Amino acid sequence: MIGLFLVNTSVSASTIKDLNKAVVPLFSQDLRSQKNAYRNALNQVLIKLTGDKAFMEHPKHAKLLTDAMQFVTSTEFIEGKANQLLVIFNQDLLERWIKRNGLPLWGAQRPEGLLWFIEQSYSSKARLMLTDSSTSDTAQILNKQLFNRGISLDLPLMDITDVKLVSEIDVWGQFIDILHEAAIRYDTPYTIGARLVETSPDNWVLDYFVKSESALRLKQLTGNNKENLIRDFVSDYAEFQAQKYALDTARFVENTQFEQKIVVSGVTDIIVLSEIEAYLSSLSIVEKVQLINQNSFNSSFTVKLLDSPEKFHRILLNGNKMAAVKNLDNTPADDTATIFSYDWR
Repeated sequence: MIGLFLVNTSVSASTIKDLNKAVVPLFSQDLRSQKNAYRNALNQVLIKLTGDKAFMEHPKHAKLLTDAMQFVTSTEFIEGKANQLLVIFNQDLLERWIKRNGLPLWGAQRPEGLLWFIEQSYSSKARLMLTDSSTSDTAQILNKQLFNRGISLDLPLMDITDVKLVSEIDVWGQFIDILHEAAIRYDTPYTIGARLVETSPDNWVLDYFVKSESALRLKQLTGNNKENLIRDFVSDYAEFQAQKYALDTARFVENTQFEQKIVVSGVTDIIVLSEIEAYLSSLSIVEKVQLINQNSFNSSFTVKLLDSPEKFHRILLNGNKMAAVKNLDNTPADDTATIFSYDWR
């Protein structure tokens, strides 16, 4: 039986474009220093692509680092930042290595979140709330760590609308319902509230929550250095999301990938058809795309998948390129003959 499958909910996602880039210090131009810089940069990129530091425990990790240079496509020093080297890697080759070795693979489409962030130092007792226009050292540290983990978190504008909905006390007190309600205007599926406090000289505590429509997560982190604590916060949040959205590549290793048929409406000409094929091929979950039929405004494809068809469906909806067509005959999602049907936007 052929059916059309629809999940009514989706998670808004942003496309991260710098997953193959890392910034590392390089204080000397000698060969040994360069090799160390490339190794550090490669580790940073692999953390982005897998979402988990556990890749370092893989038995082939040491050999990979030895060959780090073969994955580098270009390098350049960052203007205005002394001794900071930007290293760009061949992402396709690294993803191939990840899949061959059965590690999780986290694609470029990652869920968005709105972050309400407030801090207080021990010396001044003044509270500082981060906004979209913040340029403080805390904002710079946060942006650096978000880049390092391939995560997108928006900060509130704190314009007239925000000020009417949220006060400093709401953020400081981590009033979850108020902050989550105020985040609706930003159209992000996750609301994050973080309170960073220096309780005594060089002793920091960071309390944070992650709220979605269906779940709530609470966490406390401690440390003696603000930068390291913000790094740990971003790392913890990234790994939380990777556990939900990274792909299980075991089927690639076993050569037992899923095959799924999809129908896409709105194909007006060959240019649109090429755009659809290119988009499907760009998704990390997709191993192969094959056009099997074209008529009128509809195109039918078979896609070979690293992970389940249901996860593929969620990824398509999150990418905002396709809209699901309603289920016409209530065929269950686990029916092997189910065809997913979409409208191209």
